[in-house]
Amino acid sequence: MEVRGLTDLQPFHHRFQNEQACLEAVIAMKWPNGFVCPRCEHTGCSRLNSRRVPLFECGRCKHQTSALVGTIFEGTRLPLLKWFMALDLFLLPDGISALRLSQAIAVTYKTAWLVLHKIRHAVGEFDARELLYGEVKVNSDQYGRNPSRFEVVHPHASVVVAGCTVNESGEPQQVKLELVPQKRGSDKRAARRELTAFIDEHVDRLLSEVQLFSQAFRLYTPLRNIVREAWKLLKSTYGPLGQKHLQAYLNEYTGRRWLRMSETEESMGQKLLQMCMAIPGISYRQLITRQPKQSLAAVA
Repeated sequence: MEVRGLTDLQPFHHRFQNEQACLEAVIAMKWPNGFVCPRCEHTGCSRLNSRRVPLFECGRCKHQTSALVGTIFEGTRLPLLKWFMALDLFLLPDGISALRLSQAIAVTYKTAWLVLHKIRHAVGEFDARELLYGEVKVNSDQYGRNPSRFEVVHPHASVVVAGCTVNESGEPQQVKLELVPQKRGSDKRAARRELTAFIDEHVDRLLSEVQLFSQAFRLYTPLRNIVREAWKLLKSTYGPLGQKHLQAYLNEYTGRRWLRMSETEESMGQKLLQMCMAIPGISYRQLITRQPKQSLAAVA
């Protein structure tokens, strides 16, 4: 199946035309300066190629490990070549649904769903480490409110806290969107304590000047437009999203937006692979039993 937009990302994908090339890329990213034993930090090893994924045996303590340990690829039965194709498709401007991915890389819907959520998990966890700093704007906003309709009531709108850094022109740069799951409906807003909790979690206070916008009639408009854009894009690609995984999709949107702003087309795939290598995976069981993130008020 031909997937529209795939050609935009060919510089990354075309470098990995077979499973061996993908394996070597993962190994090089795991140990950029050569093997280091995770148990004793010895640098000498033997490479055991008898398995699909090579094992590396420490020359000192004899501990065996692979380059996939501690990454989202750990324990996977899916060829890395298909994972790399999925990374490319994940970076498409509008993302890709599990149904389209399953058709594009010839896997079951369940496998495609799990692959995408593992990638979202890596993006979200990696992004959480990158604090906002500099000139920072923070809004109390609503995800799911259709601005093109003059509706007074939006019962399914979800309250979010939105924050961003801005450049010298006042345009949003890095963005974070945090769901407040207990609050839904057009009459709901994030409370002051929830805005403060967002700042404590996502903003480097020592390096930032923060401006809060908490009232509907007094919001930072460029940031509000990003929340609207997120809703339109995610809705067009995935359809209506439930609360259980909504935060993961918001993380996908902000993570992909930041990658596209800060990386070239060729380096975007490399950066995404780095995220996937840096974050331990999440299992299917963990995903299906995951509860929506607690309200920011609960951690304030």
